[in-house]
Amino acid sequence: MIVLSVVVVLLIIAIIVLYNQIIANQNRAKRAWSDVITYEKLKQDVIPDLTKVAEEFKEFESDFFAKVTALRESIGQLDEDKIDVDALAQVEARSNALFSSFKATAENYPELGSTDIIEKLMEEISDKNENVAAAITIFNRAVEHFNNSIEMVPYNLVNAFFARKQKLDNFKHEGAMDGYSYKPNF
Repeated sequence: MIVLSVVVVLLIIAIIVLYNQIIANQNRAKRAWSDVITYEKLKQDVIPDLTKVAEEFKEFESDFFAKVTALRESIGQLDEDKIDVDALAQVEARSNALFSSFKATAENYPELGSTDIIEKLMEEISDKNENVAAAITIFNRAVEHFNNSIEMVPYNLVNAFFARKQKLDNFKHEGAMDGYSYKPNF
């Protein structure tokens, strides 16, 4: 009888530990998502400076302001409480289009590209994009860790009976696999 009681107590403790690890892994993924959103929103700090510079140069591409507005709207739609990799993909696409357009325009107009303001903005944009990329990498690793924790034995049993958590989606950059002849058969 004592042996059975000990086994039951150890089983309960093991279930509690595994359940808590599943929850901790999910919270790690949520925190990583929040970091991605934070870095995306920090990009908004650069946008007023870009707009000011664009207003000073009338030759600047006319669709620049539309791209700025679209980027701001996309960033504003990101929610720290809801992991939405599709929304993040839209933000990244608009961000890359905006900053690529800005860089190309600065290169095409020497008087625009040679100003100290442009050089500083380009450095700041590059830094912010690197921060976002790093945060996305950390997010994807946290998602992988969480997904592993709900799919592998014995975690999957605890998840199936108690936690009932669903897999999270990784962020995939559109076009990242373009140009590669090798395609893994996952």
